[in-house]
Amino acid sequence: MIKNHNIIYLLNKFSKSFIFFVFLFFIINFEKSLSFFPLFKIATPSLISVIIYISIKKLNVKPSYLILFLVGFLNDVILGSNLGGTPIFLLLIKFFSEGLIFSKINKNGHQDWIAFTVIFLVSFCIVFFINIVINLSLPDLSPVFYYVGTTLIIFPIANLSYDFIFFITRLLKS
Repeated sequence: MIKNHNIIYLLNKFSKSFIFFVFLFFIINFEKSLSFFPLFKIATPSLISVIIYISIKKLNVKPSYLILFLVGFLNDVILGSNLGGTPIFLLLIKFFSEGLIFSKINKNGHQDWIAFTVIFLVSFCIVFFINIVINLSLPDLSPVFYYVGTTLIIFPIANLSYDFIFFITRLLKS
């Protein structure tokens, strides 16, 4: 016989996963809608990679691989881009953020920007080379550098915003 607390636990776990899925789907669509602004006409920054990294490293919220795959797959289907590019990128961000390979870079937690830069660049380069092999052509590099540059500029802003909010909430609690 199934106990009630097991059912409640499973419903709680499912609802958290569903809410995180909706949040990531909202972020990835917001990221694409930024292209309507003249500043991001060339390429939009990867806000979802920043969100995934901060949620794993600072919030200890680890999204499942299935959620990241579904968000990326739905994004590729809706936008009509190469199927599998976004899911591979999101899964690589999660894998490298949780992995022990890059834990030596961020030893005391103060090198978040360096760790994010290495993780983002390695993930991006893998997906970039897969797209080069699939399309058999080298894309224009100006939007690529703009995409990488704006993402690496936005990460410290998001990281400092999170640290500031965390500081204010700790200050209000004491």
